[in-house]
Amino acid sequence: MPLRIAIIADFPWASLDGSATGRGGGQGCTWLPQLAENFERHPDLEIHWISLDRRGAGGESVRKYGQHFVRLKGTSVSVDLALGCLPTRRTMRKYLRALKPDIVHAWGTESIYPVALRDFKGPTILSMQGVLTEYKRIGGLPDDWRWRRMIAGEAAMIRSATIVTCESGWGMAKVKEVVPTAHCRMVEYGVHPRFFDVPWQPDAAKPYVLYVGGTGTRKGFDLLLDALAHIPDRKWELRLAGDDAMRAEVERRGLKDVECLGLLAWDEMEKQLRGAWASVLPTRGDTSPNSVKEARVIGVPVITSRHGGQAGYIRDGENGRLVDPLTDESLAEALTDVMSSHDRAIALGHGRHQEDRDYLSAERTAKGFADIYRELAKGGGPR
Repeated sequence: MPLRIAIIADFPWASLDGSATGRGGGQGCTWLPQLAENFERHPDLEIHWISLDRRGAGGESVRKYGQHFVRLKGTSVSVDLALGCLPTRRTMRKYLRALKPDIVHAWGTESIYPVALRDFKGPTILSMQGVLTEYKRIGGLPDDWRWRRMIAGEAAMIRSATIVTCESGWGMAKVKEVVPTAHCRMVEYGVHPRFFDVPWQPDAAKPYVLYVGGTGTRKGFDLLLDALAHIPDRKWELRLAGDDAMRAEVERRGLKDVECLGLLAWDEMEKQLRGAWASVLPTRGDTSPNSVKEARVIGVPVITSRHGGQAGYIRDGENGRLVDPLTDESLAEALTDVMSSHDRAIALGHGRHQEDRDYLSAERTAKGFADIYRELAKGGGPR
């Protein structure tokens, strides 16, 4: 009999009919569609993806990739949090009792799905998407009652899991700071296969650095703009992909040679990465940022910090630059180094390229989770 796995997550349903896949498709959890596609290679697993329709609809069921996708009627996150997540617990408990899975796997403490793990008597897995407690510590989350509730419940979610998976050593260390007894495993969540097919073609005559993120301090947007003040005579352009608040801040500072692209559709994101001499993300904390992973499978060198999972595979001077200490002066130096010449950018981009592509493959992600499922089913894992 195949192992029956219940995966509770905000699966991007639009990806099932091809209307949206990957970044720019208007949905989160962009690493899950390629995971589902690769699970098809593991026929010993009977996988049921379960999500909630927070608009109050639901009742949908689809079968694809040899797996089951179900969307149940849910309530808004605000109402759910105000009621102590009881609506989610009640809905998931009822469904799981009927399904009788061997293992329950929940994704994301910010999604509140892991509250369902408390009511399941078998082995469970919690996959972290971000570590909210750490993000709050560094000032990377809004001061909003909903975020405060999710942060307050994060430790209990972690304790309820048999195994906690993280994308990086950095993520596991931050989880251990929240719950020292947590049993952590590292499974990199990978990159959609489409990015592997994008050719890197940086034009020697059009040097630019691409930043993909938001204006918040967690991603280091403020440091990036501060760094430009140390490079008044730069011969390259900074391109910013993100929300409209970026444009307002650039205009307030009177910065030149900075182009605000707005929120990019997937095709446009690929186009910008294809021509970039480098990608920059001076983050103050990230479990394993998608923008860095996408850049590296294409071949774009990355300028980033040691404060995140990306420091596990970005090697200073080999496939990018690690800015340490993370200051505007150090960031300016790293940017100047990488953008000093087309040859310098090309050399860094080619460094460790195949290793990064192998490390970030979705096939590797699926195998990592499948191995954990089988281990737990045989009675392995933590005691």
